[in-house]
Amino acid sequence: METRISGLVGREAETLEMRRLVDAAVAGAGQSAFIIGEAGLGKTSVLEEGKAAAQQLGMRTLSGAAQDTERQLPFAAIVGCLGADEASTDGLRSRVAEIVQGHERFGMTCAMDGEGEADFAGVEELLGLVEDLCARAPLALFLDDLQWADPASLQVVHRLMQLVHQLPLLLVGAYRPDHLCDVDRLVRGTAIGRRTLVELAPLSPFAVSALLTELCGGAPGPRLRSMAQGAAGNPMYITELAAALQRESAIELQDGIAEPISDCPVPPLETLITHRLRHLRDDVRQALHVAAVLGAGCTVTDLAAVLDRPAHEVLGLVSEAEGAGILCEVGTHLVFRHALVRQALYEALPGSTRAMLHFRTAQALAGTGAAPERVAGHLLAEGPEASGFLASWLVESAAALTSRAPAMVVHLADKALALMGPDDPLRGGLQRHRALAQLSLGELADAEETARCALLEPGSAEWEWELRWIVVQAAFCRGRPDLALVEARAACSSEGVPATDAIRFRAFSAACLFALGRLPEAETVAEAARRAARGDGPTLANALHVLSATRFLETPGTEALELALEASRFAARSYHPAQRIRLQLTLANNYIELDRGPDAQRTLAAVYQDTERAGGLCLPWYHLTSALLAFHTGRWDDALTEVEAGLDPGKHFAMSRALRSVAALIAVHRGQRSDAFAHMTTVAAASDTGTLAWFYEYLPLCARALADEAGGASEYAYSRLAHAFDHGIGHLPSRRALGFLTPDLVRLALSQGDSTQAQRYTAAARARADHSAAPHHLGDAYRCQGLLDQDPDLLLEAARCYREAPRPLSEAHALTDAAEQLAGRRSPAQARVLFDQALEIYTRLGADWDAASAASRLRVVAVHRGVRGARSSCRRGWDALTDTERTVARHVAGGHSNPEIAALMCISRRTVSTHISRILQKLEMTSRVDLAAEYIRRTSQEG
Repeated sequence: METRISGLVGREAETLEMRRLVDAAVAGAGQSAFIIGEAGLGKTSVLEEGKAAAQQLGMRTLSGAAQDTERQLPFAAIVGCLGADEASTDGLRSRVAEIVQGHERFGMTCAMDGEGEADFAGVEELLGLVEDLCARAPLALFLDDLQWADPASLQVVHRLMQLVHQLPLLLVGAYRPDHLCDVDRLVRGTAIGRRTLVELAPLSPFAVSALLTELCGGAPGPRLRSMAQGAAGNPMYITELAAALQRESAIELQDGIAEPISDCPVPPLETLITHRLRHLRDDVRQALHVAAVLGAGCTVTDLAAVLDRPAHEVLGLVSEAEGAGILCEVGTHLVFRHALVRQALYEALPGSTRAMLHFRTAQALAGTGAAPERVAGHLLAEGPEASGFLASWLVESAAALTSRAPAMVVHLADKALALMGPDDPLRGGLQRHRALAQLSLGELADAEETARCALLEPGSAEWEWELRWIVVQAAFCRGRPDLALVEARAACSSEGVPATDAIRFRAFSAACLFALGRLPEAETVAEAARRAARGDGPTLANALHVLSATRFLETPGTEALELALEASRFAARSYHPAQRIRLQLTLANNYIELDRGPDAQRTLAAVYQDTERAGGLCLPWYHLTSALLAFHTGRWDDALTEVEAGLDPGKHFAMSRALRSVAALIAVHRGQRSDAFAHMTTVAAASDTGTLAWFYEYLPLCARALADEAGGASEYAYSRLAHAFDHGIGHLPSRRALGFLTPDLVRLALSQGDSTQAQRYTAAARARADHSAAPHHLGDAYRCQGLLDQDPDLLLEAARCYREAPRPLSEAHALTDAAEQLAGRRSPAQARVLFDQALEIYTRLGADWDAASAASRLRVVAVHRGVRGARSSCRRGWDALTDTERTVARHVAGGHSNPEIAALMCISRRTVSTHISRILQKLEMTSRVDLAAEYIRRTSQEG
């Protein structure tokens, strides 16, 4: 027997579960829950019960519902819930709205796999907003009708599910299950902790009887119970049935028993819902049908515009609809009492009438200056007879719409072009907008093809050079710099090309040559473009960038660095923010190569916010650069944090192989064979076709070679590295550019008895060191020569250079080499001292495999560890936290949100979030509340 404990009949267990989740979230242990059920089973009611419980306990509550009319509008559902739209007067929300609108990313590739919803800039800003709100007070988010949510909103929901354990956040979503429902696959297919599924079943017979008693004022008699059986336990069906009988005065009460006056068939639910309209005036019904077409959340102003009636008259119609229980006001918007009500009204309209109303609505909204995405939604729904208005409106609005919802532009352009004649003067402009939208979506081959077609359209001369730029950029971004070079050169030599465009195409052809590994040609063309640019900032930036990059590969040093700095200065006046970021990231990589770690850190700190706001390729590249800096300087846990933070965008922007390879290198060094194998398997399966990714192909090579050696196959490792040195890696053809391989090549060559090749590799290391004088380049030269000559003094000098860099792993290797040479010279005491120094570094890094390998080598020459210590660094508990993680923990204890911590530490918000997850994992904790308490406890004890 069910016990009634709340106002929601038959859902007592579900409301109890909602209360439990609210209690946990208020206590700081964030929760996510999803209410799943067919239409009318009470999902919204359970959601409202949870919202009421959250409000009672003082949580800040925000709610919203996805709309079936907004599935092509990125972030529509989550923005509606958070109130982060252009109308917001809150500074934080308005900034988020500006990023989500995407104006700074116009014309930039937002994905490289055709998944245009992968707008990581928008995702990061919305997550940052949630985290800031959580820092002010425990927050509860309630999202209804998620089966209609757009993919970008679902991406935010998915990330919140991953982050909920870090925040005082309750995330509750409701949706109808469907085998085609994206949210159902997301919720059920992700193994994430603190996720509760509340699956609604039909009401039990007892609950049905209790609900009818409440609705009819008496216990249901046999006939009423029989009628209710047709409802199959659906509470909305039962509610509408009782309401319809009461409106018709068809229920009698006798001795506390409620019965219908006469037997009658049970109508379908849609008929029961529309039964409410029978007693309304014609103009009220007309207004409701228009409101159904407008979609949930329309305003009186919208309704008045489409009806072409004064607002005061429409207010009267709305009041009647509210009195009939069909509409209600939520803030400034009109909302249907239930989504099924709107759906029933919408589907009751004949198809031609719906199309006409959508067209009229689009025209009316355009006339009121509504956001272009709202107009676009109705134009996508209407019939083909609106071709004239569609084409003219789209040409005018496409730029703004492309920033916000490029998929809409593509679909509308396809629709308009299909209705146009071949000589229509608007065709060229529409094709241009279509190509830009496809570029934004990451549909690079399609963008290239569209731009080529547009060049053949009448009147294309107006857009010719912009279209040619789209062709070049699309080809380059999809990993075909060879095609981009052909097109750029053709544009340069075209008749009538403006001088400025000709020089810009020439500068870009230098970038294509560089991407193809044709470095001397790239440098010659870039130098010519630099001389011809005459103050053109973007062209100078591109030319200087190529000159810097080629010289860094061939002769790294001060001259190459100065060129990179000059390119960054000119990029401050460039036409796109992404170009400035890319030059800054290139500069940071140059600093890393020259062992100027503080300069690299400052450059990354200066660019992290712009990187998050621009998204795109810059995001995984930022994390990869940060990971490489941390890896080389011995902060391996911090490097793994950056790898993890960059993997999600890395999959979309062809950077996953490089990121995974850094993790694989660390795993091999630490002796974590299963982790290394998993990373290498993923690396082998990935296909990173982007031109930037090619220049990081040395990372998979090094990871594979190290894994070979760790597995006892040194000859394979040597073969891999030697082949790369002679034939190049990806698009790194120069032996000098591959000088970082020389210490391992010399060591492996000597182990194979190949002294001739070892001498060749040593000469390459010396040549690189002569140009750059960077500490680790000098260290490589000394180490190669020391190994070749079996000279411990040279090896110790190498260790000193590596320490100056700092490159602790290389330092430990050089110390091990020196110890081995000294032992062979009958100096075991000195060898033992050096061996202990090497082991201390290996222990600090957690490099268990390197430590074991060094011990094995020294054991052969009778050298054993001196003072015994821990075999490896601690991987769990407070002592396992890195300095960076302790700083993050301190800020968490200070009550700072993730965006605030990011600002304090000048690192990305995504990195902060990953740090917190790793800290909680190391400490075996479940929330940042636990972390803050533990930090405060330890601090008070130490004080």
